[in-house]
Amino acid sequence: MEIFLYFEIAFILILFQSITLFYTLYQTGISLLGMFKRPPKSLLSPLEMRYALFICAHNEEKVVGYAVDSLNALDYPKEWYDIYVICDNCSDHTADIVRAHGAIAMERTDPTRQGKGYGIAWMLHQLWKLELLNDKRYDAIAIFDADNLVETNLLNEVSSKLNEGHEVIQVYLDSKNPNDNWITKAYAASYWTTNRVYQLARENIGLSAQLGGTGTVMSSRILKKYGWESTSLTEDLEFTTRYVLEENKRVAWVHTAKIYDEKPLEMKVSYRQRLRWMKGHFDCATRYSTLLLKKLLRNPNLLTFDVLVYLWQPSKILLTLGSLGFSLLSQFNPLPLLIQNWVLNPWIWDATLSLYYAVYLVAFVLEKKSSKILWFFHSYLFSLTWIPIIPIAFIQRKEKTWTHTKHTRALKKEEITL
Repeated sequence: MEIFLYFEIAFILILFQSITLFYTLYQTGISLLGMFKRPPKSLLSPLEMRYALFICAHNEEKVVGYAVDSLNALDYPKEWYDIYVICDNCSDHTADIVRAHGAIAMERTDPTRQGKGYGIAWMLHQLWKLELLNDKRYDAIAIFDADNLVETNLLNEVSSKLNEGHEVIQVYLDSKNPNDNWITKAYAASYWTTNRVYQLARENIGLSAQLGGTGTVMSSRILKKYGWESTSLTEDLEFTTRYVLEENKRVAWVHTAKIYDEKPLEMKVSYRQRLRWMKGHFDCATRYSTLLLKKLLRNPNLLTFDVLVYLWQPSKILLTLGSLGFSLLSQFNPLPLLIQNWVLNPWIWDATLSLYYAVYLVAFVLEKKSSKILWFFHSYLFSLTWIPIIPIAFIQRKEKTWTHTKHTRALKKEEITL
Protein backbone atom coordinates (compact mmCIF):
# COMPACT_ATOMS: atom_id res chain seq x y z
CA MET A 1 0.00 0.00 0.00
CA GLU A 2 2.87 2.34 0.80
CA ILE A 3 4.28 2.14 -2.69
CA PHE A 4 0.86 3.00 -4.17
CA LEU A 5 0.68 6.04 -1.89
CA TYR A 6 4.09 7.13 -3.13
CA PHE A 7 2.95 6.82 -6.74
CA GLU A 8 -0.25 8.78 -6.03
CA ILE A 9 1.83 11.57 -4.50
CA ALA A 10 4.22 11.38 -7.41
CA PHE A 11 1.37 11.65 -9.93
CA ILE A 12 -0.03 14.77 -8.24
CA LEU A 13 3.41 16.35 -8.01
CA ILE A 14 4.17 15.53 -11.66
CA LEU A 15 0.90 17.15 -12.72
CA PHE A 16 1.42 20.40 -10.83
CA GLN A 17 5.13 20.42 -11.59
CA SER A 18 4.39 20.07 -15.32
CA ILE A 19 1.89 22.94 -15.28
CA THR A 20 4.27 25.20 -13.36
CA LEU A 21 7.23 24.25 -15.53
CA PHE A 22 5.30 24.80 -18.74
CA TYR A 23 4.18 28.33 -17.85
CA THR A 24 7.54 29.29 -16.35
CA LEU A 25 9.63 28.00 -19.25
CA TYR A 26 7.18 29.19 -21.91
CA GLN A 27 7.24 32.76 -20.65
CA THR A 28 10.98 32.67 -19.94
CA GLY A 29 11.68 31.39 -23.44
CA ILE A 30 9.68 34.15 -25.07
CA SER A 31 11.13 36.73 -22.68
CA LEU A 32 14.64 35.91 -23.86
CA LEU A 33 13.60 37.18 -27.28
CA GLY A 34 12.86 40.55 -25.68
CA MET A 35 16.49 40.89 -24.67
CA PHE A 36 17.28 42.47 -28.01
CA LYS A 37 15.76 45.20 -30.13
CA ARG A 38 15.53 44.98 -33.86
CA PRO A 39 17.38 47.76 -35.68
CA PRO A 40 14.91 50.67 -35.80
CA LYS A 41 13.18 51.15 -39.12
CA SER A 42 13.30 54.58 -40.63
CA LEU A 43 10.06 56.39 -39.93
CA LEU A 44 7.69 56.34 -42.83
CA SER A 45 6.08 59.58 -43.91
CA PRO A 46 2.82 60.18 -41.99
CA LEU A 47 1.00 60.40 -45.35
CA GLU A 48 -1.46 62.80 -43.78
CA MET A 49 -2.64 60.20 -41.27
CA ARG A 50 -5.48 61.86 -39.37
CA TYR A 51 -6.37 61.04 -35.77
CA ALA A 52 -9.17 61.50 -33.30
CA LEU A 53 -7.59 61.44 -29.85
CA PHE A 54 -9.97 60.32 -27.09
CA ILE A 55 -9.34 61.14 -23.44
CA CYS A 56 -11.60 59.19 -21.08
CA ALA A 57 -12.51 61.25 -18.02
CA HIS A 58 -14.81 60.91 -15.02
CA ASN A 59 -14.45 63.79 -12.54
CA GLU A 60 -10.84 64.45 -13.53
CA GLU A 61 -10.60 68.22 -13.02
CA LYS A 62 -7.26 67.90 -11.18
CA VAL A 63 -5.35 66.25 -14.02
CA VAL A 64 -7.23 66.51 -17.32
CA GLY A 65 -5.82 69.92 -18.25
CA TYR A 66 -2.28 68.55 -18.17
CA ALA A 67 -3.31 65.62 -20.37
CA VAL A 68 -4.82 67.97 -22.97
CA ASP A 69 -1.72 70.20 -22.90
CA SER A 70 0.49 67.16 -23.41
CA LEU A 71 -1.43 66.10 -26.52
CA ASN A 72 -1.50 69.66 -27.84
CA ALA A 73 2.32 69.64 -27.69
CA LEU A 74 2.73 66.61 -29.98
CA ASP A 75 5.32 66.97 -32.74
CA TYR A 76 2.69 66.36 -35.39
CA PRO A 77 0.75 68.69 -37.69
CA LYS A 78 -2.04 70.23 -35.61
CA GLU A 79 -4.50 70.06 -38.49
CA TRP A 80 -4.12 66.26 -38.59
CA TYR A 81 -5.56 65.49 -35.16
CA ASP A 82 -8.40 66.57 -32.87
CA ILE A 83 -8.68 66.02 -29.13
CA TYR A 84 -12.02 64.81 -27.77
CA VAL A 85 -12.48 64.41 -24.03
CA ILE A 86 -15.26 62.02 -23.02
CA CYS A 87 -16.63 63.75 -19.92
CA ASP A 88 -18.45 60.69 -18.65
CA ASN A 89 -21.05 61.31 -15.92
CA CYS A 90 -18.95 64.18 -14.54
CA SER A 91 -20.20 66.24 -11.62
CA ASP A 92 -17.17 68.55 -11.35
CA HIS A 93 -15.52 71.12 -13.67
CA THR A 94 -13.86 68.61 -16.02
CA ALA A 95 -15.70 69.86 -19.13
CA ASP A 96 -14.93 73.53 -18.40
CA ILE A 97 -11.24 72.80 -17.93
CA VAL A 98 -11.15 70.78 -21.15
CA ARG A 99 -12.57 73.68 -23.16
CA ALA A 100 -10.24 76.17 -21.48
CA HIS A 101 -7.27 74.07 -22.62
CA GLY A 102 -8.43 73.94 -26.21
CA ALA A 103 -9.96 70.46 -26.53
CA ILE A 104 -13.49 69.35 -27.42
CA ALA A 105 -15.58 68.35 -24.39
CA MET A 106 -18.10 65.60 -25.16
CA GLU A 107 -20.43 65.36 -22.17
CA ARG A 108 -22.24 62.09 -21.53
CA THR A 109 -24.79 61.37 -18.80
CA ASP A 110 -25.97 57.81 -18.29
CA PRO A 111 -25.83 56.65 -14.66
CA THR A 112 -27.08 53.18 -15.58
CA ARG A 113 -24.21 52.40 -17.97
CA GLN A 114 -21.05 53.60 -16.31
CA GLY A 115 -17.50 52.70 -17.16
CA LYS A 116 -14.82 53.39 -19.70
CA GLY A 117 -16.08 50.83 -22.22
CA TYR A 118 -19.54 52.39 -22.38
CA GLY A 119 -18.02 55.85 -22.71
CA ILE A 120 -15.84 54.83 -25.66
CA ALA A 121 -18.75 53.07 -27.40
CA TRP A 122 -20.88 56.21 -27.02
CA MET A 123 -18.08 58.48 -28.25
CA LEU A 124 -17.55 56.41 -31.38
CA HIS A 125 -21.21 56.83 -32.31
CA GLN A 126 -20.83 60.58 -31.87
CA LEU A 127 -17.64 60.61 -33.93
CA TRP A 128 -19.17 58.82 -36.90
CA LYS A 129 -22.02 61.36 -36.83
CA LEU A 130 -19.52 64.23 -36.74
CA GLU A 131 -17.67 62.76 -39.69
CA LEU A 132 -20.85 62.80 -41.76
CA LEU A 133 -21.81 66.33 -40.69
CA ASN A 134 -18.35 67.88 -41.12
CA ASP A 135 -17.16 65.73 -44.03
CA LYS A 136 -14.04 64.95 -42.01
CA ARG A 137 -12.48 61.49 -41.93
CA TYR A 138 -10.17 60.04 -39.30
CA ASP A 139 -7.77 57.26 -40.21
CA ALA A 140 -7.35 56.10 -36.63
CA ILE A 141 -8.50 56.68 -33.06
CA ALA A 142 -6.12 56.82 -30.10
CA ILE A 143 -7.40 56.30 -26.56
CA PHE A 144 -5.88 57.85 -23.44
CA ASP A 145 -6.78 58.30 -19.78
CA ALA A 146 -7.19 61.70 -18.16
CA ASP A 147 -4.05 61.31 -16.03
CA ASN A 148 -1.76 60.54 -18.99
CA LEU A 149 1.20 62.50 -20.31
CA VAL A 150 2.79 61.57 -23.64
CA GLU A 151 6.09 61.98 -25.43
CA THR A 152 6.00 64.34 -28.38
CA ASN A 153 7.00 61.69 -30.95
CA LEU A 154 4.01 59.48 -30.24
CA LEU A 155 1.91 60.06 -33.36
CA ASN A 156 4.92 59.92 -35.67
CA GLU A 157 5.90 56.51 -34.30
CA VAL A 158 2.32 55.25 -34.42
CA SER A 159 1.85 56.53 -37.97
CA SER A 160 4.87 54.52 -39.07
CA LYS A 161 3.27 51.36 -37.68
CA LEU A 162 -0.05 52.13 -39.35
CA ASN A 163 1.73 52.70 -42.65
CA GLU A 164 3.31 49.25 -42.30
CA GLY A 165 -0.21 47.81 -42.31
CA HIS A 166 -0.92 47.33 -38.59
CA GLU A 167 -4.41 48.32 -37.46
CA VAL A 168 -4.25 47.92 -33.68
CA ILE A 169 -1.25 49.28 -31.78
CA GLN A 170 -0.15 49.59 -28.16
CA VAL A 171 2.38 52.21 -27.05
CA TYR A 172 4.95 51.77 -24.26
CA LEU A 173 3.39 52.43 -20.83
CA ASP A 174 5.55 54.07 -18.18
CA SER A 175 4.96 55.50 -14.72
CA LYS A 176 4.26 59.17 -14.13
CA ASN A 177 5.03 59.10 -10.41
CA PRO A 178 7.48 56.25 -9.74
CA ASN A 179 9.28 57.87 -6.81
CA ASP A 180 6.26 58.61 -4.60
CA ASN A 181 6.45 55.55 -2.33
CA TRP A 182 7.24 51.82 -2.33
CA ILE A 183 3.94 51.01 -4.05
CA THR A 184 4.62 53.27 -7.03
CA LYS A 185 8.18 51.94 -7.21
CA ALA A 186 6.78 48.42 -7.41
CA TYR A 187 4.38 49.42 -10.18
CA ALA A 188 7.16 51.13 -12.14
CA ALA A 189 9.50 48.14 -11.85
CA SER A 190 6.75 45.80 -12.99
CA TYR A 191 5.89 47.95 -16.02
CA TRP A 192 9.52 48.37 -17.11
CA THR A 193 10.18 44.64 -17.05
CA THR A 194 6.82 43.67 -18.58
CA ASN A 195 7.32 46.11 -21.45
CA ARG A 196 10.59 44.40 -22.23
CA VAL A 197 10.07 40.71 -21.55
CA TYR A 198 6.42 40.44 -22.56
CA GLN A 199 5.48 43.17 -25.02
CA LEU A 200 8.73 43.74 -26.92
CA ALA A 201 9.51 40.02 -26.96
CA ARG A 202 6.23 39.28 -28.71
CA GLU A 203 6.74 42.14 -31.15
CA ASN A 204 10.11 40.63 -32.04
CA ILE A 205 8.64 37.27 -33.09
CA GLY A 206 5.34 38.41 -34.56
CA LEU A 207 3.01 37.57 -31.67
CA SER A 208 0.39 39.90 -30.27
CA ALA A 209 1.08 42.52 -27.65
CA GLN A 210 -1.63 43.07 -25.06
CA LEU A 211 -3.54 46.34 -25.02
CA GLY A 212 -2.85 48.27 -21.83
CA GLY A 213 -6.06 50.24 -21.33
CA THR A 214 -4.47 53.47 -22.46
CA GLY A 215 -2.08 54.40 -25.25
CA THR A 216 -4.12 52.27 -27.61
CA VAL A 217 -4.47 53.15 -31.30
CA MET A 218 -6.97 51.51 -33.67
CA SER A 219 -7.75 52.13 -37.30
CA SER A 220 -11.17 53.56 -38.08
CA ARG A 221 -11.80 50.61 -40.39
CA ILE A 222 -11.54 48.12 -37.54
CA LEU A 223 -13.72 50.19 -35.21
CA LYS A 224 -16.36 50.75 -37.87
CA LYS A 225 -16.37 47.06 -38.71
CA TYR A 226 -16.68 45.73 -35.16
CA GLY A 227 -17.72 48.72 -33.08
CA TRP A 228 -16.71 48.88 -29.44
CA GLU A 229 -18.62 46.08 -27.79
CA SER A 230 -15.87 45.52 -25.25
CA THR A 231 -17.64 46.77 -22.16
CA SER A 232 -16.18 44.33 -19.62
CA LEU A 233 -14.10 45.55 -16.68
CA THR A 234 -11.00 45.00 -18.82
CA GLU A 235 -12.12 46.25 -22.21
CA ASP A 236 -8.50 46.24 -23.44
CA LEU A 237 -8.02 42.50 -22.92
CA GLU A 238 -11.43 41.76 -24.41
CA PHE A 239 -10.68 43.81 -27.54
CA THR A 240 -7.29 42.11 -27.99
CA THR A 241 -8.89 38.68 -27.76
CA ARG A 242 -11.70 39.54 -30.17
CA TYR A 243 -9.25 41.06 -32.64
CA VAL A 244 -7.09 37.94 -32.75
CA LEU A 245 -10.18 35.74 -32.98
CA GLU A 246 -11.96 37.62 -35.72
CA GLU A 247 -9.12 39.13 -37.76
CA ASN A 248 -6.34 36.62 -37.06
CA LYS A 249 -3.98 39.58 -36.74
CA ARG A 250 -1.80 40.78 -33.92
CA VAL A 251 -1.63 43.93 -31.82
CA ALA A 252 1.60 45.73 -32.72
CA TRP A 253 3.89 47.21 -30.07
CA VAL A 254 5.67 50.60 -30.14
CA HIS A 255 8.70 50.59 -27.84
CA THR A 256 10.03 53.96 -28.99
CA ALA A 257 7.30 56.31 -27.73
CA LYS A 258 5.98 56.47 -24.18
CA ILE A 259 2.84 57.29 -22.24
CA TYR A 260 3.16 58.14 -18.57
CA ASP A 261 0.38 56.82 -16.37
CA GLU A 262 -0.38 57.69 -12.73
CA LYS A 263 0.06 54.80 -10.29
CA PRO A 264 -1.95 54.50 -7.05
CA LEU A 265 -0.39 55.82 -3.88
CA GLU A 266 -2.48 53.76 -1.44
CA MET A 267 -2.84 50.02 -1.11
CA LYS A 268 -6.64 50.13 -0.82
CA VAL A 269 -6.88 52.06 -4.11
CA SER A 270 -4.45 49.64 -5.77
CA TYR A 271 -6.41 46.70 -4.38
CA ARG A 272 -9.70 47.93 -5.89
CA GLN A 273 -8.03 48.62 -9.22
CA ARG A 274 -6.34 45.23 -9.45
CA LEU A 275 -9.46 43.40 -8.28
CA ARG A 276 -11.32 45.05 -11.18
CA TRP A 277 -8.57 44.02 -13.59
CA MET A 278 -8.59 40.40 -12.42
CA LYS A 279 -12.39 40.11 -12.45
CA GLY A 280 -12.34 41.34 -16.04
CA HIS A 281 -9.46 38.99 -16.88
CA PHE A 282 -11.26 35.92 -15.55
CA ASP A 283 -14.49 37.03 -17.21
CA CYS A 284 -12.72 37.20 -20.58
CA ALA A 285 -10.94 33.90 -19.96
CA THR A 286 -14.17 32.02 -19.28
CA ARG A 287 -16.05 33.64 -22.19
CA TYR A 288 -13.42 33.41 -24.92
CA SER A 289 -11.34 30.31 -24.15
CA THR A 290 -13.68 27.89 -25.93
CA LEU A 291 -13.74 30.08 -29.03
CA LEU A 292 -9.94 30.33 -29.04
CA LEU A 293 -9.59 26.60 -28.57
CA LYS A 294 -11.96 25.85 -31.46
CA LYS A 295 -10.05 28.27 -33.66
CA LEU A 296 -6.78 26.66 -32.62
CA LEU A 297 -8.05 23.17 -33.46
CA ARG A 298 -9.24 24.30 -36.89
CA ASN A 299 -6.09 26.27 -37.65
CA PRO A 300 -3.15 25.58 -35.30
CA ASN A 301 -0.98 28.68 -34.97
CA LEU A 302 1.22 30.26 -32.32
CA LEU A 303 -0.66 33.58 -32.34
CA THR A 304 -3.94 32.06 -31.13
CA PHE A 305 -2.15 29.66 -28.78
CA ASP A 306 -0.24 32.51 -27.13
CA VAL A 307 -3.42 34.48 -26.42
CA LEU A 308 -5.08 31.38 -24.96
CA VAL A 309 -2.06 30.76 -22.74
CA TYR A 310 -2.15 34.38 -21.57
CA LEU A 311 -5.83 34.15 -20.57
CA TRP A 312 -5.11 31.24 -18.23
CA GLN A 313 -1.56 32.04 -17.23
CA PRO A 314 -1.14 32.13 -13.45
CA SER A 315 -0.13 35.48 -12.05
CA LYS A 316 3.59 36.13 -11.72
CA ILE A 317 3.46 35.68 -7.95
CA LEU A 318 1.66 32.31 -8.12
CA LEU A 319 4.12 31.16 -10.74
CA THR A 320 7.05 32.35 -8.64
CA LEU A 321 5.72 30.84 -5.41
CA GLY A 322 4.97 27.55 -7.18
CA SER A 323 8.47 27.42 -8.61
CA LEU A 324 10.03 28.27 -5.25
CA GLY A 325 7.92 25.64 -3.53
CA PHE A 326 8.97 22.92 -5.95
CA SER A 327 12.58 24.07 -5.75
CA LEU A 328 12.59 23.80 -1.95
CA LEU A 329 10.87 20.42 -1.99
CA SER A 330 13.42 19.19 -4.50
CA GLN A 331 16.19 19.75 -1.96
CA PHE A 332 14.46 17.38 0.52
CA ASN A 333 12.72 15.00 -1.84
CA PRO A 334 10.66 12.53 0.24
CA LEU A 335 9.97 10.22 -2.70
CA PRO A 336 11.74 6.93 -3.43
CA LEU A 337 15.01 7.22 -5.31
CA LEU A 338 13.45 5.28 -8.21
CA ILE A 339 11.30 8.27 -9.21
CA GLN A 340 13.26 11.07 -7.60
CA ASN A 341 15.03 11.92 -10.85
CA TRP A 342 11.68 12.48 -12.58
CA VAL A 343 9.83 14.34 -9.84
CA LEU A 344 11.22 17.37 -8.03
CA ASN A 345 14.61 17.10 -9.65
CA PRO A 346 16.71 19.86 -8.02
CA TRP A 347 18.75 20.46 -11.17
CA ILE A 348 15.61 21.26 -13.16
CA TRP A 349 14.26 23.72 -10.63
CA ASP A 350 17.58 25.39 -9.87
CA ALA A 351 18.12 26.03 -13.59
CA THR A 352 14.50 27.16 -14.15
CA LEU A 353 14.45 29.63 -11.27
CA SER A 354 17.90 31.03 -12.06
CA LEU A 355 16.90 31.75 -15.63
CA TYR A 356 13.48 33.09 -14.62
CA TYR A 357 14.93 35.69 -12.25
CA ALA A 358 17.87 36.52 -14.48
CA VAL A 359 15.56 37.55 -17.33
CA TYR A 360 13.84 40.17 -15.18
CA LEU A 361 17.08 41.52 -13.76
CA VAL A 362 18.61 41.82 -17.23
CA ALA A 363 15.46 43.65 -18.35
CA PHE A 364 16.23 46.39 -15.81
CA VAL A 365 19.64 46.88 -17.37
CA LEU A 366 18.39 46.88 -20.95
CA GLU A 367 15.65 49.37 -20.10
CA LYS A 368 18.41 51.60 -18.67
CA LYS A 369 17.06 51.32 -15.13
CA SER A 370 20.16 49.81 -13.54
CA SER A 371 20.13 52.45 -10.80
CA LYS A 372 16.62 51.24 -9.83
CA ILE A 373 17.40 47.53 -9.84
CA LEU A 374 16.68 47.21 -6.11
CA TRP A 375 13.10 48.15 -6.96
CA PHE A 376 12.80 44.55 -8.15
CA PHE A 377 12.39 43.63 -4.48
CA HIS A 378 9.64 46.25 -4.07
CA SER A 379 7.93 44.60 -7.02
CA TYR A 380 8.31 41.13 -5.52
CA LEU A 381 6.95 42.21 -2.13
CA PHE A 382 4.06 44.01 -3.79
CA SER A 383 3.25 40.95 -5.88
CA LEU A 384 2.43 39.04 -2.68
CA THR A 385 -0.63 41.27 -2.31
CA TRP A 386 -2.07 39.61 -5.43
CA ILE A 387 -2.61 36.37 -3.51
CA PRO A 388 -6.00 37.27 -1.92
CA ILE A 389 -7.11 39.16 -5.04
CA ILE A 390 -6.94 36.19 -7.41
CA PRO A 391 -9.46 33.81 -5.75
CA ILE A 392 -11.84 36.67 -4.94
CA ALA A 393 -11.68 37.91 -8.53
CA PHE A 394 -12.39 34.42 -9.89
CA ILE A 395 -15.47 34.07 -7.67
CA GLN A 396 -16.70 37.56 -8.63
CA ARG A 397 -15.72 37.34 -12.31
CA LYS A 398 -19.28 37.95 -13.56
CA GLU A 399 -19.70 41.06 -11.45
CA LYS A 400 -19.30 44.18 -13.59
CA THR A 401 -19.58 47.00 -11.10
CA TRP A 402 -17.19 49.69 -12.31
CA THR A 403 -15.09 51.57 -9.74
CA HIS A 404 -13.32 54.80 -10.60
CA THR A 405 -9.65 55.21 -9.73
CA LYS A 406 -9.18 58.76 -8.51
CA HIS A 407 -6.18 60.64 -9.92
CA THR A 408 -4.46 63.39 -7.95
CA ARG A 409 -0.89 63.71 -9.26
CA ALA A 410 -1.13 66.87 -11.33
CA LEU A 411 2.24 66.93 -13.10
CA LYS A 412 3.66 68.39 -16.27
CA LYS A 413 5.78 66.23 -18.53
CA GLU A 414 8.99 68.02 -17.51
CA GLU A 415 8.26 67.32 -13.83
CA ILE A 416 8.48 63.55 -14.24
CA THR A 417 11.63 62.11 -12.68
CA LEU A 418 12.55 58.52 -13.51
